[in-house]
Amino acid sequence: MRKLLCIDPDISSINVTDITQTSVRVSWSTGETQVVNSIVVYYKATGAASWNTRSASQSTTHVTVSALQPGTQYQFYVKISSYGRSSTSNTVTATTGTKSSAIPYTDCA
Repeated sequence: MRKLLCIDPDISSINVTDITQTSVRVSWSTGETQVVNSIVVYYKATGAASWNTRSASQSTTHVTVSALQPGTQYQFYVKISSYGRSSTSNTVTATTGTKSSAIPYTDCA
């Protein structure tokens, strides 16, 4: 009978980058986790009661969360599960960009 070596999943960092008016890129790095069964990114507007989720591929270290509201602060965290054990990152915040106030160009020629 083989004994399975279980290593607790470990999230060593979480970052939010590539912030636009309606989307952000959430990325993370992991420790020595050998097998990842699931990765879920949780997010919500600051002050909202419930969390939204976005599943990630087991082999990736980032997802793009889209359909966000412009000029809104959001909270994000990541949960990784491996063989019945899980790890949750710290929560980070980011604010989406605001709508452009530029005046549209009109050619008057």
